[in-house]
Amino acid sequence: MRHIYASGGENHPQNSVPKLGDLRKVTTNLLGADKLAQDPDYGRRAYRIMSNSASDAEDICCIVDLFCHISHLSALQRYGLTDRRPEALHLTAPAFDAARELIHARVLKDYGPQAETQDVATLLKPVYTKHPGEVRNRKIRVLTTRYPGHSQPLRGSFARIATIGQTFADTLMEPALCGGMPHILDIWREHASLFLEEIIAAIEHTRTDIAKVRAGYILDEMLGIKDNRVDAWQRFTKRGSSQVLDPAKDFAPTYSEKWMLSVNV
Repeated sequence: MRHIYASGGENHPQNSVPKLGDLRKVTTNLLGADKLAQDPDYGRRAYRIMSNSASDAEDICCIVDLFCHISHLSALQRYGLTDRRPEALHLTAPAFDAARELIHARVLKDYGPQAETQDVATLLKPVYTKHPGEVRNRKIRVLTTRYPGHSQPLRGSFARIATIGQTFADTLMEPALCGGMPHILDIWREHASLFLEEIIAAIEHTRTDIAKVRAGYILDEMLGIKDNRVDAWQRFTKRGSSQVLDPAKDFAPTYSEKWMLSVNV
């Protein structure tokens, strides 16, 4: 619409700028002409182009919500790190305050610094998305967080997925969303050495101390990987604490003195 208006197309003064009201009129006309339809799962929050072929839940969620990504057990399954098939699609999305910052950054990316001085009625901003319980007949499970972590585009798709390092970090921050700690330890035993650099980089950037302690114990004592960067995570241990490897189970007497962690798995 901006291109048409700027070129002085029919009924538009040259270099004029469309407003949100103009967009609503076009949307209404396209709905009336059966070119668009309200999305069956998101309702008025999103419209489907009727001539486009159907997409799966992963694509739809990431098209409607510019800031969410596939994560946890769904990401593990996508990367071939687990043989479990999650019933629900696991997504991570920013909490409201974090989303507000991302929306502002996206507006600056779309319109440039002049967005700060433009009439707000001419700026199309992304909106904070609340996902329904099901999308395209698939259950959706969303973790909202102030720090959603790193993601990347999923090849051949509109979807985004947590990076491989972020996926390993997520297993230690939310084990219950990744199949439980016994399953997670199996994954780390089999695959962690293959992605060591990505894992260390992701753990370094987590804001959760216990994730660093758990990763330190697993890499150092369980897998026998010696790395100065891993050893440096000892500064996040807490003497006399009740930190546990598996948050779903009670404190156990089996204990790592180095990592000050109850090995309760």
